[in-house]
This record gives sequence, C-alpha cells and structure tokens, in this order.
Amino acid sequence: MTNEKHPWWPLFITNFLSVFNDNLIKWLVIFVGIHWVSSENSSTVISIASAMLVIPFILFSPYAGKLSKIYKKKSIMVWGKLAEIPIMLVAIAGFYFHNLYMVMTAVLLMGLQSALFSPAKYGLIRDIRGSDGISFGTGMMEMLTFVGVLLGTVLAGVLSDNYAMEWVAPILLVVAFVGWITAKLIKAKESPVMETKQHALNFVSFISKQYRLSKNFPGVNHAIFGLSMFWLIGSMVQMNISMHSPNVLHESDTITGLIMSVAAIGIASGAILTGYLSGKHVHLGYVVVGSIGLGLSQIAIVLLNPTTNMFMVLVYITTFFAGFYKVPLNAYIQDKVKGRILGDVLGYLNIMVFIFILLSAGLFEFFNRFTGNDSLVIFGFIAVCSLFVGFYFFFRVSGVKEDFFNIIKGKFGRS
Repeated sequence: MTNEKHPWWPLFITNFLSVFNDNLIKWLVIFVGIHWVSSENSSTVISIASAMLVIPFILFSPYAGKLSKIYKKKSIMVWGKLAEIPIMLVAIAGFYFHNLYMVMTAVLLMGLQSALFSPAKYGLIRDIRGSDGISFGTGMMEMLTFVGVLLGTVLAGVLSDNYAMEWVAPILLVVAFVGWITAKLIKAKESPVMETKQHALNFVSFISKQYRLSKNFPGVNHAIFGLSMFWLIGSMVQMNISMHSPNVLHESDTITGLIMSVAAIGIASGAILTGYLSGKHVHLGYVVVGSIGLGLSQIAIVLLNPTTNMFMVLVYITTFFAGFYKVPLNAYIQDKVKGRILGDVLGYLNIMVFIFILLSAGLFEFFNRFTGNDSLVIFGFIAVCSLFVGFYFFFRVSGVKEDFFNIIKGKFGRS
C-alpha cells in the first residue's frame, strides 16, 4: 500500500458521471426517439438503443483488457472522457435535427467508449490505495454506479416530458466536460506498463477457452449461465416497462423513469437482505427462492393487469426477488475461483452477460412484432424464464436442493 493518502473522489466522480451519462443518453434516446417513429416501431427503437450500448462490450472487452496492460490506466481514462465530448456533440445534433440515426450512433459510441476504459477504471482502485483499499473502493464504485443508473434514468424521463434543447445540450456537455476534468485529477501509483505478446482478441475464442478452463471449478459455468439469465431477464423487464407504462398505463416519461427507479431500488434492497441472511456462507438455495418470487410476481402482473400504483408495487417485488437471485451467484464465483485466473473468469462472465443482454433486445423485438406490442405477453415470457432458472438450479446444480429446503425451514445460514 502506498504511504500517500491519494484521494478517491476523482475516480469515484469520473465513474459516476460516466454511468450517469450512459443511462441518460440511452433512455433519452428511447423516451424521445419513440415519438419520432410510428407506434408500431416504438419497440424497435427500444431494442436498438439497448443493443447499441452493449455490442461494443461484446466485441471489444478482450481488447480493452489488453489496453489496460500496455498503457497507463489514467491515460486511458483521460482520453476516454475527452472522447465523450465530441460524442455528446453528435447526440446533441441528433436531438436538434430529430435524427434517429445520429442519436443511435452516439449511443453506440458511448458503449464503445465505456467498454474501452472499463478495465482501466476498476484497475485504478488498487493503484490508488493498494490492496487494503480494494474492498472500500470496489464497494463505493458499485454504489455510485447504482446511483448513476438511477439518476440518469429519472432525469431522462423528466427531460423527455419537458423536452427543450436549451436543457438537453448543456447537461450532456457539462457532464462530459466535468468527467474529463475529474479524470485528469486522478492520482495513482501505477505499476509499469507491460510488453504483451500478440494474442487472440476474438471474443468467440476467448469464450471457448474460458468455458473449458471454468470446468475445473465445479458449478462455475452454471453460475455464469444463471447470472447471464439474470441480466437477460432484467434487461427485458426494463425494456418492457418502457413500453407498458405509456401504452397500457398511459403514464408520462417522468413516471416511467420513476418506475425504473423503483426497480433499481428493489434489486438493491433484495441484494442487501440476501447478503445479510447469508452471513459468511454462499447459499445457492436463494437462487431458487429469488427465481420463484420473481416469476410469480410477473405472473401476477399478467393476471391482474394492475393500475400504476399496484404495478409499481409488483415491479418492486419482482426486482426485490431478483436481488435474492443475483447475490449468491456472484459470491459463488468469487468463492470457487481464486488467484489471477479470477480476472479471466470475470471477463468471461462480462462477455456472456452482454451477449445475453443483446439476446434480450432481439427477443423483445421479436415478441413485440409477433404479438402486436402486447407487453403482458412479454411479462409472461419473463416469468417462464425466471421459473426455468429456478428449476435448472434445483435439479442440475449439486447441493442447491438441500440448501433450498434448509432456507424454507428457516435455516438462513448466518453462522
């Protein structure tokens, strides 16, 4: 650990502003863009905007990892944030001219920018305060990521309902500019850059190699599948809310943004409670509990077709159980895989997650085309996916059945 007391705040603020702008521009494009097209094409706007932000993570994650080894991580952050300024100018021009292609291009470029400096920003945590600061730094980064998602989504809804370029343009530019300044203020004691040999950066080869390696750790590939399904389900819930709220509930974009915030709060509260109940142990039985609760909540939405207030309650319950589902799987991977190979396994996990998010966008568009934008059918499909994951873990993963019955009997595992 370094003796110097380097401040955390430049890194934390830079990360927060990046996540905030990512979510602000994505949801602003969705909320505003669907008014530029005919109603039957609104689901297409949602699907494409969601896909644009994740495609670069799938294609460039291996290359981004290499960049963080051969260049100074702070330099990657600074150049990445500098690039955000012209990207925002592209977005502003698109909003000004009501040009869907330009704003979608801006979303794609934001995804590329975020993908390329993601390994660098997490790698700087150790460089700022050494090994002793990893837990604190990672925890704060995750918390501020959650806050950035929340605030970016809510503000997108508000700006959409009060659409005026004199607000949109300054906010996008100021957030990008301040992020560039805070990136330049980061102070870290980085290790020397590496001279790396040429190696395959093809994400398909990377997935194949890591899948085979992960077989050496029993249950890890199951956990990666479970987490990938979590993000597929979560992405579809998000996209479907953005259709259901205006089309069925007849609510404004501001209320839609608030419903999204309720969903984020639900995941956070479920995750916190699961961590508390699990204590010092990993309990995959909570995956089954979470998937059943999530699935039944979605079935309730289909059967009741509730009004706004009850819908928000059911969304909260849905995402609360999603938190139960997610936490044990993350903890299981951290528990089973130790040493330097963990970084490669987490890279493999990230790419799989983004592939499943991309798949969710395709499925969302398919179901909307097939059903004529019937959001209740999609909620039903989400319920089926969630219950399938529960059954999969119950019957296929060793020890889950016994752990689930112990949880039902009240043995939560806080020993």
